[in-house]
Amino acid sequence: MSNPWFVESWRIGAIFIALLVIGGLTGNWLLATLLPLTIYISWLIYQLYCLERWLSSGLKSGEAPDTNGVWGLIIQHIYRQQKRQQKHKKKFKGLLKRFNLVVSAFPDAAIVLNQQKEIEWSNKAAKKLLGVEYIRDRGQHIGNLIRFPEFQHCLQSKKHHINDRGENFSSKNFRLDLTLELRSPLSPTHIVLRLIPFGQGQYLLTAGDISQQINLQRMRETFVANASHELRTPLTVIAGYLEILESTPDVPENLHEPIISALSQATRMGKIIEDLLTLSRLETTTGLSKQNGMIVDVSVILANIVSDIQKTVAMESHILHLDTEPTLKIRAVESEINSVCLNLIKNAVKHTPAGTTVQIRWFLNETGQACLEVIDNGKGIQAEDIPHLTERFYRVNVGRSRQVGGTGLGLAIVKHIMERHQGYLLISSQPGIKTQFTACFPVYRVSK
Repeated sequence: MSNPWFVESWRIGAIFIALLVIGGLTGNWLLATLLPLTIYISWLIYQLYCLERWLSSGLKSGEAPDTNGVWGLIIQHIYRQQKRQQKHKKKFKGLLKRFNLVVSAFPDAAIVLNQQKEIEWSNKAAKKLLGVEYIRDRGQHIGNLIRFPEFQHCLQSKKHHINDRGENFSSKNFRLDLTLELRSPLSPTHIVLRLIPFGQGQYLLTAGDISQQINLQRMRETFVANASHELRTPLTVIAGYLEILESTPDVPENLHEPIISALSQATRMGKIIEDLLTLSRLETTTGLSKQNGMIVDVSVILANIVSDIQKTVAMESHILHLDTEPTLKIRAVESEINSVCLNLIKNAVKHTPAGTTVQIRWFLNETGQACLEVIDNGKGIQAEDIPHLTERFYRVNVGRSRQVGGTGLGLAIVKHIMERHQGYLLISSQPGIKTQFTACFPVYRVSK
């Protein structure tokens, strides 16, 4: 095949030769110039027309313009690019088909939503767990099909919420943190809903069956409650006999220290059992309604706790600053609020070194919630440990926790009490600077 640019150069050369011939024969150089150029421009326009008609026909191979030179080269480039795109399209179509088959086989429900929260795609499990069928419900708003009150609230809310880890998320904008545990509308199973943003304004809604985990958790809680209840009585008897032995003057000197050590461990086990029983009671009781509870003066509770801790646990090792709003009260269970205050303050004192300053604040935040804030300037907590602090028996520093007598249940108790009062616990820390615990109660519990 000839070089396209050589062919095009030959055409331009032919025009120049024609110009000279016509001008030499007629002596009319204007005519000699216009006639060859008009023919060449007309030919170019015709080639453009053929190219546009081929492009509008969908680049059909049988309708490609038959030409050579630079125009033929352009058509070849377009044709090759079309073939390459078709090959990629076929490849991506195969990958998409395989992806759909894989996702369709997932035991978890998966629903793709557009920016308006309308269904674009769903797998087979979505019909089983949520009653969403792709062919029937495509284009439907997800709020019209999943009518859980909690889910509807998240769809309509314009405010920021806080999950049980104290992390902020916006249910209007569908942040990654949107996670709800609900009962399936089609069966007695428990499901967990997660909404994950991806792409350009799209969202992936997943639903997984967590009934087995819920049942295992209930079995564990029942076992712990029963075991704690059965252990409390014999442990009380053992501790009683150890106290008698400790106070008996006839006990040999070499047995005095083991008895004291055994009594200390028995006392510690007693505290663990009491905390486990408290947790069990909190887990088996329903949340308080808005009207339940009595008016609790948290300022008085904090003042008493700070005074007692300053005289006992803190002694001269820590500095405690208390700042409260005396008129700010809440409707709650007084014994449980006392437990929240005591656990947060003792936790700040016990798990920080001597010389630490602990600031305790009881105030009304900008959204009208009543909040207890405990801040210490101790060593701080690493970011990876913060989500696990409210788990049972979780300790950041096992050695120090045992040394100070911690059970690892205090923050778990605080979390359950806050959930029972429809509040939340927020934990944040800057290692080497400060650690902050904030427990906030909803606006409708405030009594000022």
